[in-house]
Amino acid sequence: MTLVRRSIRNLVRSPLRTGAIVVILAVSIGLALIMLTVHGATENQLKSIGEEIGTEITVRSAGTFGAMGGGEPLDDDKVDELYSIEHVADVQATIQTQYSGDSLESPIDAGSLGGRGMGGMGRFPGGEGDFEMPTDFTMPITVMGFDPATSDPVLMGDAHMEIAEGRYFTSNEIDADVAILGVDLAEKNDLEVGSQFEIEGVTLEVIGIYESGQSFGDAMLVMPIETVQRVFEIDGVTSVVVIADDVSSVNTVADSIREIWSEDEADVVTAEDQYERINSAVVSAGDTSQMAMIAGFIIAGIVIVFSVVLLMRQRVKEIGIFKAIGASNWRIGLQFSAETLVMALVAGIIGALITFPLAQSVGNMLIDTGTTAPGPGGGGMAERAMGFFGGGGVTSVAGIDIAVSPEVFLYALLVAAGLAIVASMFPTWYISRVKPAEVLRNE
Repeated sequence: MTLVRRSIRNLVRSPLRTGAIVVILAVSIGLALIMLTVHGATENQLKSIGEEIGTEITVRSAGTFGAMGGGEPLDDDKVDELYSIEHVADVQATIQTQYSGDSLESPIDAGSLGGRGMGGMGRFPGGEGDFEMPTDFTMPITVMGFDPATSDPVLMGDAHMEIAEGRYFTSNEIDADVAILGVDLAEKNDLEVGSQFEIEGVTLEVIGIYESGQSFGDAMLVMPIETVQRVFEIDGVTSVVVIADDVSSVNTVADSIREIWSEDEADVVTAEDQYERINSAVVSAGDTSQMAMIAGFIIAGIVIVFSVVLLMRQRVKEIGIFKAIGASNWRIGLQFSAETLVMALVAGIIGALITFPLAQSVGNMLIDTGTTAPGPGGGGMAERAMGFFGGGGVTSVAGIDIAVSPEVFLYALLVAAGLAIVASMFPTWYISRVKPAEVLRNE
């Protein structure tokens, strides 16, 4: 305690010099802490964007468009190669086909799509863009086959199944004559759990009824993947959903998939463009804040070392007197190290305090606010059509909410202590070279 009081007393003797050093050091530490906080916020924002957009990569037979069909099936052997790609967390193979026979009636017809008579006009969701809709039009029933191991199958766009009645497939039902119906399809055909119906000469039992929250999704027929292959005589799969382990790995995984199938064989669809538009400003801010944070730490280190050098040179006579009366190098060095630590801690606390009011302002300057990604109801007709078939979404980035944690004080104290320890290496070396006789003689 005496050492600390003596250190404070020595620093107070030269208030201008000490104040200038503390202010410059506080600004440097504050800049580093602000950028550390902003960088952490950008990392969280990128993670949030990644979770919102998802890490799904869809591989479809070339020429397919959602439930509209087309294209040659994807070879099963090539699908198996997907599991060996680095950064792939899961692979969900799917067969998608249509049934337009007499055994089941589709709940989606011209009326449900908004037709108003022969030659009438339907309207894309969002109220923009018309298209002709004949009154006798009825969509075929979309049939989808999933591996029973797929616990959360993606139906169309981002629609997921939620079992309302009955159950999902078990692991031993990969080729069983069972089916799960969308709630609208079941209601249209008066089917319930336990009912049976026939498709292509095969009798199937309804073991579950699901809801997806989308009209197209709720009109589908879902069966085990090998059952669909057998019933509809399909060799291969029509689409695969590959889930990357992180949003930053999506492009790498997609490139690896394109090496397995050529453009003529498969279409590889990712959210790359959407993600790049949204995160470009955030990534830029993260990189800038990281560089500024490093610069702040470097400047703080230079300032503290420079202040110690200045302090030692100005008090060389005091050092000589202490050594002349028998003080050890270690004791004198400890005194100067304590003074350096006091200055660094005061500067660190001030730097932490200025972080609170300035971090959000700095973050706002680094982020280009208002970045948006197109989705249903926005952009061109193709984008609205994708929204109509269940995909897409509007995502906006209106800056980053930078919450400064009280832990910033702990970071400030750790940074200050670290700087003081590094800077204290110089006094030990300098004091050992001071010769009391030469110092007193020159004075």
